[in-house]
Amino acid sequence: MTYTFIELTEDEFDNQYPLVTNHLNPHASWAFDSDAGCLFETYGDEIAFVRSQNPQTIWTLVDGDDGNQYLVSGYHLVNRIGYLVSTIPFPNDAEIQVSILNDSDA
Repeated sequence: MTYTFIELTEDEFDNQYPLVTNHLNPHASWAFDSDAGCLFETYGDEIAFVRSQNPQTIWTLVDGDDGNQYLVSGYHLVNRIGYLVSTIPFPNDAEIQVSILNDSDA
């Protein structure tokens, strides 16, 4: 299968892929304003919840080899920080990446 590589900005990602709130951890990060956080941990009940979701709705936050962080579509293990789950699935034939800018890069 041939995949299309798509790079989105954080704003484009936020607009296209609304996220599921982490209902298991009231202190989860990746929150907007005063909303509850959406980032799921890589162990325990949180990873069990992530793994039970549609694979096309799972996103992995990773440390890149270049020192930056990236959000990538799909369930990945290497360099993972945590997981997000979107309410809208990404296309089967796409690999999507979002560069996460540090405050100093913005």
